[in-house]
Parts: sequence; C-alpha cells; structure tokens
Amino acid sequence: MEDNKIKTYRKRTPGFTFGIILVLLGMVFLAFNFGLFQNEWKRVLFSWQMLLIVVGVITFLHRNFFNGLVLIAVGGFFILPRLAQAAPEAFYWVSYDFTRTYWPVLLIIAGILMLLHIIIRPHHHHKADYYSCSDTSYTGKKNPHRTNYNRGFDRSTVFGNVEEIILDPVFTDGEINAVFGGVTMDLRKTSLAEGETRLELNAVFGGITLFVPEDWHVELHLTSVFGGFNDNRILSDNIDHSRKLIVVGGCVFGGGEIRN
Repeated sequence: MEDNKIKTYRKRTPGFTFGIILVLLGMVFLAFNFGLFQNEWKRVLFSWQMLLIVVGVITFLHRNFFNGLVLIAVGGFFILPRLAQAAPEAFYWVSYDFTRTYWPVLLIIAGILMLLHIIIRPHHHHKADYYSCSDTSYTGKKNPHRTNYNRGFDRSTVFGNVEEIILDPVFTDGEINAVFGGVTMDLRKTSLAEGETRLELNAVFGGITLFVPEDWHVELHLTSVFGGFNDNRILSDNIDHSRKLIVVGGCVFGGGEIRN
C-alpha cells in the first residue's frame, strides 16, 4: 500500500509543478495588467535568464541538485544587469559591463559546486542500491541483483574538453560531468562484470559521447531538460544480457549519445 502511494505521488509531481508555474505566471500577468508591477520588470521576469532560473529550481526540486544549482547560478549571474535597469537604486553596484568583467565568477561558482558535488557524493552512494532498473524512478526497494558497485572513475570538465580511452580489464561504475564543455569516453577496450554496472552522466550546456561495444546491454535512465541522450549504436544480434550497463543522470541544455 505504501509503495502504491509513493508511485502515485511521483506520477502527480510533474503536473503539480507545472500547475504551480501556470498559477504564478497568471498572477504575474494580472499584476502587470493592474499596474502593480512597472513595465521595466517585464524584461526581467520574461527573459531567457529567468527561464534558466525556473528550470534550475525545478531541476533542483527533482533532486538533481548539481544541474539545478548550475542553472540557477548561470541565470542569476546574467540577470543581474536587467535587475540593475529595473531597480537601479537596489543594484547600484552592478555596472553596465558587469557580465564582461565578472564572467570568471561563473568559473569559480562552477568549480565550487563541482568540488561540493565530489565531496558530498560518496556519502550518498549507498542510496544508489535502492535504484530499480525495472523502473525509471527510485522505488525504495533494494535491488538484489547488483553485483558491481565499487567506486570507479570520476571525470569532470568545465569550459573544456576531455577525451579518454578506458583500458581497465573490467569497467567499474563511475561518473562523468560536462559543464559548458565536452567529454568523449571510449569503452570499447574494456569489459563489463557480470550483473549491473552503473555510470552517472551529467551534461549542463555540454555534451558527452560514449563509445560502447555493440554487444553490450545498455539501459538509459536519464532526466532531460531541453536536451537529450540517445543510444545510436548499430546493435549486435549477440547481446550479453548477463552483463548490463545502467546509465543514469541528467541533461540540461545539453546531451550526448552512445556510438560504436
């Protein structure tokens, strides 16, 4: 009974979030129509920067904390000049060339978030045992078939590109983060252990390309916001279903693909 309630709640969550956004959007339009907000604030509230912040908040609430915080930080940084135009007395410290002068702050913020993500992440690895590969959500039931969940590699790039070939005899689980950059990972010279191996991908304004053997069994369980990740391999007729690569994570204004 409790599991059914959890699944019902998760099914309603996207519609509930969208409903709140519609209500808030309608209230904002009414406020402008009744003169409660000055027209200068339209350039702030209806802008691509605000869209990034809203998407970031939604992503954060869906527990994709890293991608959500990056989107909020990027949108918040670029919206400051518009806030200065709408309320110069409050944002007097924001100059006209603020974004051009202080854009390295984004690197600092991205670096801090990535460090926090790496430091905090190991404390949550045990929670991944609750991931059910028969469902795209966390069901709260421990998967008894997981046999390969030792901490593997961690590759991250911010405003850069990484290309790497994995030569380990057996590929263990790992994590790849691409923020305003790209990562290309070649897995064709390694192999999978029996059972399930987990690989987490996070692409924020970036791209991730994986080269995977044609006979690997790969399952994709990624959340995409204005992005996507696809398996574009030409598959073999002799796929080994006793070994499985589970790809999880999220793509926000980014994405990638699997090739062979």
